Amino acid sequence: MNLPTLVSAFVFSSIASAFAITDADIAPAALVGKTLGFTIVNGGSPYATTGTWSGTFAASGNGFAVANITGDTLAISTTYAAAVDSGFTNVSLAKFVEGQSPATLTLYTMDGVGKYELSISDVFEVGLNGEFTISAPVVKGAEIEMLQGKKELVDGESKTDFGNIRVSKSGKAKTYTIKNTGTAPLTNLGFSVTGMNRGDFIVSSPKIGKIAPGTRVSFRVIFKPKDYGKRKAVLHFKSNDKDEKSFDIKLSGAGVGIK
Repeated sequence: MNLPTLVSAFVFSSIASAFAITDADIAPAALVGKTLGFTIVNGGSPYATTGTWSGTFAASGNGFAVANITGDTLAISTTYAAAVDSGFTNVSLAKFVEGQSPATLTLYTMDGVGKYELSISDVFEVGLNGEFTISAPVVKGAEIEMLQGKKELVDGESKTDFGNIRVSKSGKAKTYTIKNTGTAPLTNLGFSVTGMNRGDFIVSSPKIGKIAPGTRVSFRVIFKPKDYGKRKAVLHFKSNDKDEKSFDIKLSGAGVGIK
């Protein structure tokens, strides 16, 4: 894809985005309800000259709000209209800087990285450009996310190996974290362990009635093998998450020592 020519002096950085962005991700219909985080690579008055900002496309209507500023741009709320032109998505803004004429925000991709340029119609030889990422949409309802340490786990697929532990001795506890990334409380909570060796894995679970949106709770699991050899079980955490009513984690370890 060729570079747009809104401002010929633009220089583009190679800051990597958090994930690959495609042309489909920036199609006008795909932008609705999304929040884009922008990094300023080049800027000039009346734009911000450094920093970051984010722009949110309203889920209904044609509203566009700029917020989360770290540079010298002011937050604004305005209207927008988006259209595709030669592979670029051009977003026409009623304003970007208070008191200025309408602006154009051009979005495009380069090797999976989101790029943007912004210009005000009556401000010449000055622009704003850089890179952007797309935030994951907010999930309505309760949504569980489980981590073991810093590693995000996958329901039904993730495994935790507690290693080799002497029979009848307790190994080092492993800490898990439950996060609610949705918009409603996680409720109907409960732990259980199933499998032939379920008694070898001890869950130290907190007494919690619910987990509010945006909050987290941690619990620990200790492996205390009752016999020699490979030991296996499955940890279940139930909740009101519609997709993962039971979040399941495979547990394993081995009992060792002198028989």
